[in-house]
Amino acid sequence: MIYTYDFTGNVWETYHMDSRTAPTPRYGHSAVIFGDKIYIYGGVKTGGTVCNELWAFDVSAKSWENITVRAEPCNMTSLCGPLKSAGHTATLVPSKRSVERMVVIFGHSPTYGYLNTVQEYHFGTREWSIVKTRGFPVKAGYGHSSAWDPLTERIYVYGGYISETPATPLLSNRLYAYEPDTYTWSLLTAGPSARFLHTGTFLNGLMLVFGGNTHNDTSQSQGAKCYSSEVLAYDVICDSWHPVSVPSTLRADLPRFGHSAVTFSNSLYIYGGFDGQMLNDLLKYTAGICNASSQTKCLHDRPGMKCVWERKASKCVSILEVPVEIIRNPELDGDQDYYVKCPEGGRSSVTANIVACSQLSDCISCVHTSLGCGWCPQTNKCMHENVCKAQIPDTNAFTSVRAVTVAADCQVEEGSSCPTHHSCQTCTGHPDCHWTNLDHCTANTTLESPEVSVVPTCGPSCSELTSCLNCTQQECIWCHNEQRCVDKNAYTASFPYGQCREWSTQRQRCPLTPGESACQSHKWCNDCRDAPECGWCDDGTGTGKGICLPGGNQPNLEQCPSNLWHFTHCPSCQCNGHSTCANNSSVCIQPCANLTQGEHCDTCMPGYYGSPVNGGNCTPCECNNHGTQCQPDTGRCYCTTKGIVGEHCEKCDTANHYQGDPTNNGSCFYDLTIDYQFTFNLSKKDDRHYTQINFKNSPPKADIDADFSITCSVMAKMNITMKTVNQPEKQLFMNHNCSNFKTRFYKNDYNFGAVDNVTLTTFYVYVYDFQPPLWIQISFSQYPKLNLQQFFITFSSCFLLLLLVAAILWKIKQKYDMYRRRQRLFVEMEQMASRPFSQVLVEIEKRASSSLNTPTSPTSKKKECPSPIALEPCIGNRAAVLSLLVRMPTGGASYTPQGQSAGLAIASALVTLGNPRKMSIETVKGDVKGKSRKTVSSQHPDSCI
Repeated sequence: MIYTYDFTGNVWETYHMDSRTAPTPRYGHSAVIFGDKIYIYGGVKTGGTVCNELWAFDVSAKSWENITVRAEPCNMTSLCGPLKSAGHTATLVPSKRSVERMVVIFGHSPTYGYLNTVQEYHFGTREWSIVKTRGFPVKAGYGHSSAWDPLTERIYVYGGYISETPATPLLSNRLYAYEPDTYTWSLLTAGPSARFLHTGTFLNGLMLVFGGNTHNDTSQSQGAKCYSSEVLAYDVICDSWHPVSVPSTLRADLPRFGHSAVTFSNSLYIYGGFDGQMLNDLLKYTAGICNASSQTKCLHDRPGMKCVWERKASKCVSILEVPVEIIRNPELDGDQDYYVKCPEGGRSSVTANIVACSQLSDCISCVHTSLGCGWCPQTNKCMHENVCKAQIPDTNAFTSVRAVTVAADCQVEEGSSCPTHHSCQTCTGHPDCHWTNLDHCTANTTLESPEVSVVPTCGPSCSELTSCLNCTQQECIWCHNEQRCVDKNAYTASFPYGQCREWSTQRQRCPLTPGESACQSHKWCNDCRDAPECGWCDDGTGTGKGICLPGGNQPNLEQCPSNLWHFTHCPSCQCNGHSTCANNSSVCIQPCANLTQGEHCDTCMPGYYGSPVNGGNCTPCECNNHGTQCQPDTGRCYCTTKGIVGEHCEKCDTANHYQGDPTNNGSCFYDLTIDYQFTFNLSKKDDRHYTQINFKNSPPKADIDADFSITCSVMAKMNITMKTVNQPEKQLFMNHNCSNFKTRFYKNDYNFGAVDNVTLTTFYVYVYDFQPPLWIQISFSQYPKLNLQQFFITFSSCFLLLLLVAAILWKIKQKYDMYRRRQRLFVEMEQMASRPFSQVLVEIEKRASSSLNTPTSPTSKKKECPSPIALEPCIGNRAAVLSLLVRMPTGGASYTPQGQSAGLAIASALVTLGNPRKMSIETVKGDVKGKSRKTVSSQHPDSCI
């Protein structure tokens, strides 16, 4: 269906054409007008099929044409256009060379998922190609807006629902600029809010963004609206965003998304959209004029057009009055700066740019922005140009370094764009990428670790799966009413207007028979009534039993009589076929039959499992006598003995060292290691069903008694049994309180140890009748007894032995010391015997007895000059040891007393040799004759030091 609007007459007109030559109804397609033809591409057709058709509508001839394009050659390892896509944009790009083309950006493909591709269609040659872009690595998106700016000759792409990771799509507020001539992407200043299915249109130098879906909340609402009424203006020249106020007196419902927008005669026209229901109204926005009287007001006011301040005339003019050459090349304005285009930037914008630059992780992304980012090669980080610094070696100072700001200076690795592809089909469509078993797209030359392997072939995409079972098995989403399978991260892109009323990711929700209505999966009347396409057919027994069938207010009489059909309400008695209600009430008569219970007899009794809803049965729990309760839906038993596991308590928890056989009335035991104390803490949520725990131990030492001790934190009972080879268990203690119990098993009463790896005696401990939470401390030990007599004998023997050894060592030390003294004496005697010796003759004068008492005059006395008998010089010959003979006193007798060695003794002194110092001359005062006296030191070697 095509509607035309006459701007002059303000009237609508409907075109009626032959449906056989017209395209089928669709949404999510794109449309551009070139010449007198309207070209539409892609979209979602009836039944949810996404197509790649290109149709042209001739406005003059009022006819459709299905265009067959000339696609570029491709192979199985590359993407082949035109791609099946929806939610993309198509932009008409005029060319100076008269080669006009349509540029298709992004979109969502049922096979390749979210697309980050750029496709081109040339109107003259009908050639279709997928171009290889460069620059900023853009994210694949759906529901964005694209607008061509004739002033800067670039396409501006804003917002959309993008694929952030293979499993996580999210709303985007990013703004990209695409240059069709160089195929280059650039990142610009992000918008104030994220949105998709909005419109973006250029009007007088501003890109006006209206409406869209801004809702990105989950169960916790943050206030985001599904239908936005915001009008945002993006200033291309200043790279800044500004809100546009809407008059409060406007009487129109503005919130919407999925609408369309065109410009005509300085006005913006907005048609249709969705705000919970499809709209058909037409909104008009008319731009104002630039008439501000001051430079500040001129640059800050944006009345639907970009205003600049002309310095020479001192007036505010539209950007359309500025020469295009100056807009595209600001340096042509020269130093005069005739036009002031932007207000001064604030500090907050610089701070925001610094933060945005720091979030870019590679050089290519860093240099393709309008944020003033630069790549710092020293740190391999993207930073604002003003803060790119490097540390000076061996100092704490920093110096400014030149940042990389052009792509030619970046080191680009092959396959660097591979991480932007988030599906196996898209990844393998690029020859330099491969898909790994970790669901990541990486370059062909890199693998993260040995555990990472390349997936040889991609599995079928979710859109290729046609049944609920195989869809849910592949972790896809199955929409019951649409009978479609979509990828988990493509639900919003596949059903942007809420077409899917019920979906499932679990195979249990699938119909038992392929092609069966989803209504029959509802076993409860209330669930059946909530499904818009289903109704409840009662069986007429008055017990609430029935069947859910597709239908409306009136049933299909072949399936259900009209008197038993319930479409907007349920029968009052809802007992699921297990009871009836008294006196036409809604209260089920208790007790319920068939092992059921509950207000509506909808659950099984304890000890049974199953789904008794709508006549279902309850089955007894099968737990091998190790439990009485089980999960009500699956029948998995709650085992009451710790260490017994399995769906039916049929095996031991060997991973946690429990051993045994729980079948045939057996059990599982924890094997306690001898001489260790164990603590078992049963306080977790999963332990609430346990009422018993078992232990065992086999004492390995045959000649030592075994001590046993156990402590329980709560009241519990305990049994201890003993088992020997080829003998049944023998009870030792029964029903004992295990709060604090100790006992000893004597070696004389039991055969401990093992023979041929077969234990002779094993003790079994059963702790039961307790209620978690609790803890149990238990141990078996075999420590030898202390024999005091043997201890003291051993101690005394060791002490005496040590004492004897000490005495022997002391005697040996004495002998050794005596030997050393004797040897030292021998050495001294040898040294004394080796000294030089000689003989001297000594004259001893005989004194008369009379002369002893008769004094002699000094003049007559014979001058005596003693001479040494030995002179032993020292090293240096400046001193020597002088030895003299000295006569001993006689005591008045002629000879010394008998026994005094003839009255002689040897005296030694240390003397100097020669003249060690100059002579001392002193003048004696008071000499009458004026003569001087000289005192000369003796030259005789008897001068003492």
